[in-house]
Formats: sequence, C-alpha cells, structure tokens
Amino acid sequence: MDKRKITTILMFFALSLPLTAQTLSLKQCIEYAKQNNSNIKIASLNSEISGKLINEQIGNALPQIDIDGSLTNNFIVATSLLPAEFIGGEPGTFIPVKMGTKYSATSTIQLTQKIFDPSVWIGLKAAKLNADMSRQNSEQTDEQTFYNVSSAYYRAMVIQKQVDNLHAILAASEQSLKSTELRYKNGMARKIDVDKIRVSYNNTKSQVEETELNCKQALNNLKYSMGISVDSTIVISDSLAENIAEIYGGSEEISNNYFENRTDYQMRKTTVALYEADKLNNIAAYLPTISFFANYGYQAMRSEFDVFNSGKEWYTSSAIGLNLKIPIFSGFERLAKVEQSQLNIEIAQENLRLSEQSIKVEFSNYTIQYRTALDNIHNEKENLALAESVYKTTQLEFAQGTGSSLDLVQAESSLRETQNNYYNKLLTLYVAKLDKEKAEGTLINYINKLK
Repeated sequence: MDKRKITTILMFFALSLPLTAQTLSLKQCIEYAKQNNSNIKIASLNSEISGKLINEQIGNALPQIDIDGSLTNNFIVATSLLPAEFIGGEPGTFIPVKMGTKYSATSTIQLTQKIFDPSVWIGLKAAKLNADMSRQNSEQTDEQTFYNVSSAYYRAMVIQKQVDNLHAILAASEQSLKSTELRYKNGMARKIDVDKIRVSYNNTKSQVEETELNCKQALNNLKYSMGISVDSTIVISDSLAENIAEIYGGSEEISNNYFENRTDYQMRKTTVALYEADKLNNIAAYLPTISFFANYGYQAMRSEFDVFNSGKEWYTSSAIGLNLKIPIFSGFERLAKVEQSQLNIEIAQENLRLSEQSIKVEFSNYTIQYRTALDNIHNEKENLALAESVYKTTQLEFAQGTGSSLDLVQAESSLRETQNNYYNKLLTLYVAKLDKEKAEGTLINYINKLK
C-alpha cells in the first residue's frame, strides 16, 4: 500500500480516538473537522437526501403497479326500481327490488405507465439541479468550516507565542526585581527603584494572566470549530512562520473571472437554472398527457360470509387502455404561474449579476487588506527587533549600575507594547491571507497545500 495512504489511515484512526492532550497540526485539526463537525455532517446528509430525490423522480417515470382490495358487508342491500312492465305489470309504474348480495369482495392489480408527460422529465432535471445545489452547499460548508478552524488555530498559535514571550519578560523582570531588592537591602539602590520595577513586574504578570485566558478561549473556539468537546485537551504543534514569505505562498496573478471559483456564485447560477426548470414545468401544464393502463381483477358476491371459501366461484375481469388528458382552461392559473416563474428568473439573474459585482469588490478589498497587513508586519517585525535590543541593552546597563530603573521600566513596557502590536498585526496577516483566498475561491486548495 502507498506510504501516503498508510499515513492517512493512521491519522484518521488517531483522530477517531478521544482527544486527550493530543498535539495537533492545522492539517490534522481540519481532517478531524471533516469527520466530526456537525455542520459538515448536516450538509452531507442533505446532499444524500438530494440524491434520493433523483431516485424518486426516476421512479415516477417507471411503471407503477398497485393492488387494490375491498371486503364489503351490505347490512342493508340497496334497493333499485325496475319498470313494472318488465314482469307484466302496469306500464309507467315501478317495482322495488333488492339487487346484490350481503357480502362482496374484490381484488384488482393494475399497471400504469406514463407515455407522454413532460413534467416527469422536467422534475428529474430539477431534482438533479437540487442535487447540484446541495453539493455546492456542502462545499460551501466545508470551506466555511476550514476557514473557522484555520482562523481559530492561527489565533491560538499567535497568542500562545505571545504567552511564551511574556513569560520570558516576566522571568527577566522577576530577576531584576530580586536583584534590585537585594541591592536595596545592601544600601546600593533606592526604594523608589524597587517600587518602579515591582509595578512593572505586576503589570507584566497581569498581562500574562490575561493573555493566557485569551489563549484558552482561542483553543475553545478551535475545539468548537473542529467538533470536539470543550473538555478535551489539545496542544497546537504548528509554529509561527519566521519567514513572512511562508505565509504568502502563491502568485499574485489572478484571472478576471475568479468569481467563477466561488461556490456561492455557482449556487446563484444553479438558482437561475432551478427557476428556469420551474418555468418549463409550468409551461408543460398546457400540454396533454398520455398514459397506458392494464388491470386484472377478481370479484366475489356471497349471501353468507364465506368469501374466502375456495369452493365458491370468483368472477374475473381485465382491461387495457390509454388515458388521455388535455388541459383546456384553468381560469388563467397556469398563465399566472408561468408569469411568476419568469419574474423569479429575472430576480435570480439580477442577484447573479449583483453577486458578481459584490465578489469583485470583496476580493479587491481583501487583497488591499492583505497587502497592507503584509507591509505592516515588516515594520512591526523591525520595531520588535529594535525593542528587544533596547530592552537587553537597558537590562545590561541596569545590572552594571550605569542605567536607571526608569529606563528599565520604560524599555520593558515598550517591549510588551511592541510585542502586542506585532502579534496583533501577525494575526491580522494570517486572517487577511485566509480572507483573500476565500474571496478568490481558492481557500480549500490553499489549505490543502499547507504542510
């Protein structure tokens, strides 16, 4: 078996187990969501229903066989009037006669086959279009789920990195605080220096706690998007891209009809086709229908309740024929339905054109946002490197006694702020990339190419 197939099977097996402290990559989270996200499951079930509707329409065009049966107890046998002259009576008068038997039973098997009925084939076409719509809806659900999983994963990944760096700053701040307290005890530092550094330490500690809480919330959102219990414990394994080019990955060359790649646009086109099929179905109501029928039946008539006695006679009957139905006048109902269908087609076509323009604007805006985020991250990365350098230098100067506590506190505060700005802009870049790919209709392909 192909090594790749073996890896996929093992991964699916692992993901089917309860997720307890599992370390997962973005690809693994998405694979898990494919199997467990409720929205994807519902869309898949709806797609299966659409397939059954096609079978239903096909069955409607095939021969129909029915068996009818009845058993009747005539408590009071119906009375009929016979002309008296039939038995020599006075002409113009009638004699009441009870005709029939107390018990009767019938059994008939009938076959019908539609020979000409345009609505059957139009219905089949509509069922196939509904199946296409359901498939497109399933694809759109997949895309939205992958987007939600990816954005949640990126957010958790970025915040986790931010937590790690804040812990490093907190450890350094704690070391500076202990060192300053020792120097203060030895008369080599002022009380105000200790207080300033303690305030900075407490601020960093508060920011760590707040960021850790944000990280837990981000992981909970990721679990929800994946379709696993919030009580499960997962650890993200992917790391931030050191090279920004890794985030971009792809050509800027975009065709002018990229909106054709959008599932929502394809759904709009399918909607137009459905309304066109509805119009054809309403027009077909003007046409005649022809069907073939054949039947064979048994009938028993008894004075006593012994209709199932095999020794008594049953009477048979059989017939074949054609049914022709020609619609003549429906009070303009059919005309009104055709006109409604035409109006629905025009509305759907207008929505399609509106959707095309909306997608173009959306893609243009997300492309601008992405390029802006890409430019901003370069600036923020440079600022972060400078802030880290200043903080390290200030730490060294303070440790050597040549720097002030104010300089150290300001450098630490500046580093925290710069890190916060950098990671916010980095998350913006990740999400902007997802938005751009989604607007272009290539999100699933982009995610599938991720390592």
